[in-house]
Amino acid sequence: MQIDVLTSGIWQTTTTILSRAGGCVVIDPAYFPRELAAIASRVAELGTAAAVVFTHGHWDHVMGHTALPGAPVWLHRGLAEAIAGGDPRAERYLEDAREFDSRWYVPRPEGHRWPVALCGLGDGERVELGGIPVRALDLPGHSPDGLGLVVEDVLLVGDYLSSCEIPFIDDPPAYRRTLVRLIDLLAHDVREVIPGHGPRHTAADALAIARADLAYVDRLVAVGQTRDIEGARQIVLPRAEDVVGMRDHHRDNCAKVGIALR
Repeated sequence: MQIDVLTSGIWQTTTTILSRAGGCVVIDPAYFPRELAAIASRVAELGTAAAVVFTHGHWDHVMGHTALPGAPVWLHRGLAEAIAGGDPRAERYLEDAREFDSRWYVPRPEGHRWPVALCGLGDGERVELGGIPVRALDLPGHSPDGLGLVVEDVLLVGDYLSSCEIPFIDDPPAYRRTLVRLIDLLAHDVREVIPGHGPRHTAADALAIARADLAYVDRLVAVGQTRDIEGARQIVLPRAEDVVGMRDHHRDNCAKVGIALR
């Protein structure tokens, strides 16, 4: 299996192309039109797109499916059900993309829409995509529809374990459970990790990030339980302290445990 990782100009968002014998699986094609054209061109060099996979529903990971028309789209079963049922969260994901594109004058000729043909994946489910065996992992916490992929000894985790940012938390208990699960995988079954943002990691480097994130989440939950506002302010970020906006994301995380920081 060959692995190509292309990086977007927005937030170092990664697009991973797994290929074998002419069959390609494209994970999270992102994001700008020129980048999507480059992704489609690379797939054409390698063969054909047998499948597109979304690791979760956030707008920066899902808009690129139109660059690979005809490829079935695989995603978390819960997200597939939310889209089919008209769930407001699924519509919000699309609206976020519309707002971003409008603000930055990004052309989107195919519009902002979900794929017509969706294939939902459940936790532990195994499928073969383009001749490549894939095992699905349910990874909630960043979003309720987080989907990880184990492909041979490579782990694709979506918006976890990035060296570029701190955890962006939707559900603190779920996020903690996901980190515990990832730590176990990294300690035993994985050689390489490809996050949704930033560079690839060895399992050892990803394990260090996961442990630092777990310590951060545990501290966050602890101050939330005691409503320790000053303690919340003093939490040391696991990384990216100098990145603009990370303290804002920390405030958002604090709000998830019931602490409003100003």
